Amino acid sequence: MALAGCLAGDDESLANDSRPDDDLTPLPDDDRTLPPPGTDPDGYPDYDVDRLVAFDEIDPAETAICLEPSAASITESERLTFTLSNESDSGFTHNPYRWSLHKRVDGRWYYVAPRGINEPAHTLEPGDSFAWDLTVDNDGIEDGRSTGGHGVAEPDPIAGLGGGEYAFGTDGDFDDGPAEGSVGFCARFELEADSLSLTTTDAITSIEWEDDLLVASSDRVAPEGDDARLGAYELVRTNDDVAGTELIGETLLRNDQLRDAVALAREYDADRVRLEEYDAWTPIFGIDDTRYYHYDGETYAVSTRVLDTD
Repeated sequence: MALAGCLAGDDESLANDSRPDDDLTPLPDDDRTLPPPGTDPDGYPDYDVDRLVAFDEIDPAETAICLEPSAASITESERLTFTLSNESDSGFTHNPYRWSLHKRVDGRWYYVAPRGINEPAHTLEPGDSFAWDLTVDNDGIEDGRSTGGHGVAEPDPIAGLGGGEYAFGTDGDFDDGPAEGSVGFCARFELEADSLSLTTTDAITSIEWEDDLLVASSDRVAPEGDDARLGAYELVRTNDDVAGTELIGETLLRNDQLRDAVALAREYDADRVRLEEYDAWTPIFGIDDTRYYHYDGETYAVSTRVLDTD
């Protein structure tokens, strides 16, 4: 996701304006408002903010600050721009990297991206705007291309999105002025694209059965990497009625090991899968307990351990 700042200097804009001074319309507009505290329109993700400004629910000409999409829908490879415009009389502090993308499936919103964010602060001054660009590139995903590693914010273009309804959002707070507390912004859009099939990544190098256990190896991390240890990422299909993380295709594709293990279990009808690969996380693969996931009507238990290579 590329971040494109649309900040125009006041001196430059005034110098290029040929109108008489008394014809200039001041940017701040005291008549502009924001939704009241606690506003949480139906049909949007939960952004955990005091106020939510949803583009579909407001009149941009009457709203002090809002996030406006350049289109209501896009196809793969088309660009969609989300512009946060501050027409209040106060600075608005936000993090340009703190954007979020959700997908709605069967009436529920799922957080998709990014996997991690930087933490710089930026003040959007009155009359200024900031823009995020989004394009979708799924080339090679079904052939094994990874969407990106753990903790990495996907760049623009973003990979691994199937067709459907999405919401792009961000948040921040005013230095003073029209609202106290945090303010969230979101805009829904439709991605007109095919659904993505679940496939393994191209890191898988071998697959074999050991009795009823399917064992796969990967070359995702080189053995000679710093602090790399050979680990076992083990998945078991279970009938236990347990709480767990609900997954959709777009969220599953953002965890390479889980993607490979679930895809192998489904392709080979295996109830048990062990993925062996090197990893430098502590604990191994970043997991130190058993985790449960629900995907497409199945429940999977995942655990990890370091393999003894002596």
